[in-house]
Amino acid sequence: MRKGFYWQLAFTNLKKNRQVYVPYLLSATGIAMMFYIMGALGPGIDQSQMYGGASVASMMQLGVFVIGLFAVLFLFYTNSFIMKRRKKELGLYNILGMEKRHISKIIFRETLLMGLLSIGLGLGLGILFSKAMFLALGKVLGLSIPIRFVVPASAVLSTVILFCGIFLFTLCYNILQVGLAKPIELLHGGETGEKEPKAHWLLALLGAVLLGSGYYLAVTITSPIEALTFFFIAVILVILGTYLLFITGITAMLKLLKKKKSFYYKTRHFTTVSGMLYRMKQNAAGLASICILFTALLVTVSTTFSLYTSMDSIIRARYPRNLLISAREPNERAKEMLQEIVKEETGKLGLSPQNVLENTSWSMVAARKETTLIAEETYSRDYAFLSFFTLEEFNRFSGQTETLGENELLMYDPRHTFPSESSITIGETTFSLRKINYDLSNGEASAMIYESYYLVLPNKEAITNLYRNAPGQQEAASPLYSYYFDVEGNPEQISALGSALAKRIEIDFPAEGAEFLSLQVEDSASSREDFLSLYGGLFFLGMFLGLLFLLGTALIIYYKQLSEGYEDAKRFQIMQKVGMSRQEVKKSIHSQILLVFFLPLLTAVLHLSFAFPMLQKILAMLNLVNVPLILLSTLGCVVVFAMAYAAIYLVTARTYYKIVSASH
Repeated sequence: MRKGFYWQLAFTNLKKNRQVYVPYLLSATGIAMMFYIMGALGPGIDQSQMYGGASVASMMQLGVFVIGLFAVLFLFYTNSFIMKRRKKELGLYNILGMEKRHISKIIFRETLLMGLLSIGLGLGLGILFSKAMFLALGKVLGLSIPIRFVVPASAVLSTVILFCGIFLFTLCYNILQVGLAKPIELLHGGETGEKEPKAHWLLALLGAVLLGSGYYLAVTITSPIEALTFFFIAVILVILGTYLLFITGITAMLKLLKKKKSFYYKTRHFTTVSGMLYRMKQNAAGLASICILFTALLVTVSTTFSLYTSMDSIIRARYPRNLLISAREPNERAKEMLQEIVKEETGKLGLSPQNVLENTSWSMVAARKETTLIAEETYSRDYAFLSFFTLEEFNRFSGQTETLGENELLMYDPRHTFPSESSITIGETTFSLRKINYDLSNGEASAMIYESYYLVLPNKEAITNLYRNAPGQQEAASPLYSYYFDVEGNPEQISALGSALAKRIEIDFPAEGAEFLSLQVEDSASSREDFLSLYGGLFFLGMFLGLLFLLGTALIIYYKQLSEGYEDAKRFQIMQKVGMSRQEVKKSIHSQILLVFFLPLLTAVLHLSFAFPMLQKILAMLNLVNVPLILLSTLGCVVVFAMAYAAIYLVTARTYYKIVSASH
């Protein structure tokens, strides 16, 4: 054969099959571009200069892993579809005298061309648009953060290695498919349909059980920690249940419809049911994949959007006062010095302390079982934080005039997690319990992952007695002095005041006569940067992955429409020849498309509905407890992406109509 023959044939094949290869090239290029950009963002963040930079960089690395995994699965899926469509063409080469080794040479050149184009365009566009992504990340974080535009060698190298590996794997798979197949199998491979599947009732039942188990976990778990622990288990159960129910459950449903003569023996229903039943295995796997991807899209975007939009309210809940100074076991001289330092430093900035609150408390870690709290040396899954106040101290700073009898205490339960009982047992002592509504947490409860309870006891002796049987709680047994106050200043002034107080305390302490075990200064403005780094980074990652999942959904729908169009074209042509009118053909096509369109969308919304209680508890661990806001954000995401889904389906459906219409 003349020189360059195989290259010319490879170019011709790609051009002739552009209807399937152009979307494949665009998707591979897009995923490579996204993989590079996500890989470049991490090294571009100057972690030493950015507060919370390490957290954002870690999120970008998580994104790299997710996109890489998605690239492997998705590109192999689309390659399998392309090879099925091309088996007839390759079989024709074989029958006309071309050996399989020659066909392998053509496949090698085609794969090499697609790989070079995808990787080259992906890296080029990634480098070109990464600057915009750097700016977008800074905008989302709302900070003038030190993100420098770089082209990291590590990101380039990892992109090249990953996608070279993917194309090498698909090349080996394609050559193996051709090598193992007989010429006649290749010739008719693209036309090979599926036998009518059996209704595997046991598998359908197993799918229902798995899906029901996932739903049950999602709606019955009450602890945020358990929600986080069992979330991925619930996800796996729902994914497995979805695939089994789509593959076996839909088959069983179609068979039941087939048995119902009044429904089945109508022209439109007959062709729709029989057509879908005939290729249900392939059809169901595609529908389940669309459903899972769309569910992942809704969960990812709705949760990260909820966190990002509620950030200001979360910060305010965590810091109801602008500044907090806390000291472990300070004496009176240390307290006086702290108050003097606050007065002097606020005066220098033209500010004055307002809404001042000072109190002393004790803390303990305990495991809760119903109404019994037992102090633990190590943390367990169901532990709770306890904060104790004396009655005298509580009445002083709250302005209340409460009284307590013997073995009686007051409880403030910020999350209403403690059972509605009239008694509580702490260690070996049982107390009568009265719940109060006065907020004793001052923001600490919103930062607690686990349960937190604030208890008022008659005196210090009653508190001390509780520590006698509390192993490993010696440090917590020391009293914690807290000094909270507000200032009427902008975030820059609040941050400057927090820094000035921390620096002044570092200079003035230790001082003669002033004693304490530890000392800490917090301010809401500096903490805001940490919140921005965490929630802004999550939001950016969520949007990025949401775009990726939307791309995957669009491509699966497109290839599904293309595949079914070729399979249905001859079937509808035959139906017309035996008397079915063109109008009846259109109605049948429309009926089938509507069923295929609505099923994944409705199932994805159903998955999200059951996942909502669990997602709500996980978001509570990140300080988001505003349920109406979470619900509104979730509904908004469902509406927006359902419209995007409909648009994608309508556009890709045109391909199906063109293929089917061309046959009659």
